[in-house]
This record gives sequence, C-alpha cells and structure tokens, in this order.
Amino acid sequence: MTNTSEYEKTIEHQFDSFCKTVLRNQARNIYAENKRWLNHFVSLETLTPADLAKLSGLDNYKVDSIFFSVLDYEISIEDIRIAQALESLSKRQQDVILLSFFLDMKDVDIADLLHLAKSTIHHHKENALEALRNYMEEHTYEE
Repeated sequence: MTNTSEYEKTIEHQFDSFCKTVLRNQARNIYAENKRWLNHFVSLETLTPADLAKLSGLDNYKVDSIFFSVLDYEISIEDIRIAQALESLSKRQQDVILLSFFLDMKDVDIADLLHLAKSTIHHHKENALEALRNYMEEHTYEE
C-alpha cells in the first residue's frame, strides 16, 4: 500500500466500504427472512397428537381389502371377518346387503336394479342379516 497513490487508496476505501455495506444489508435480509419463517412455521415437536393426526394420512392398498362385485359396482371390504361373513351368504343375499349397507341404496332402488319385488328384497335382507348375526356370534372369539 505504500506505493499506491491517494486516488487508489480512496478507491480501495470506497470499495471496502461498499463491500461491508452489501454484507451488512444481506445479513439484515437473512435475519428478517428467518424471523418471517419463525412467525409462519411451527415445529412438529410442539404439535399435539390431535394436530398431528390432522396432518397425517393413512394409505389404503387393495391388498388390504377383499372385493365384492355387485352388478357394475366394486365394493371393497377391509374387515376380514365381515368379508368372511358376507361370503357365507348366498349371492342374492350378498348383493342385497352390499347394495343396501355399503352403497346406501333403498329397498325400492335395489328392487329396480335386481328386477325383483320390494318385499322380496326386504325378505332377502332380513334373512341375510339373521345369517350374518349368527355367523358373527359363532366366529366372535376365533383368531
């Protein structure tokens, strides 16, 4: 620095000052951005189990379900005992129960789909429910 002229020293000081100003402003921007992040984001560790449950999801895979076909509908049953109980019914009873309880159809709509009388649907449903009740009672304690 001893061989430089006054003009060059001035330029060096100006550049030095400019660099320090840029770094100081960048540091302020980083601190301000971090503060905004802290105000908007919450650590997962501070969430309650209920809040975590709202954020989480559960994947259902076809492997975990048993499928029944009724007309053009595919109905998946996740509970194996219920699926086994349904399999113990006749095809007509299965159709009536699946349409009624899993697709929330009324007896009149089921009768139209299956081309049967409403009273026949009601009869099949009552018999199927009784058979399901008996099946579940017999197989309640089996593992």
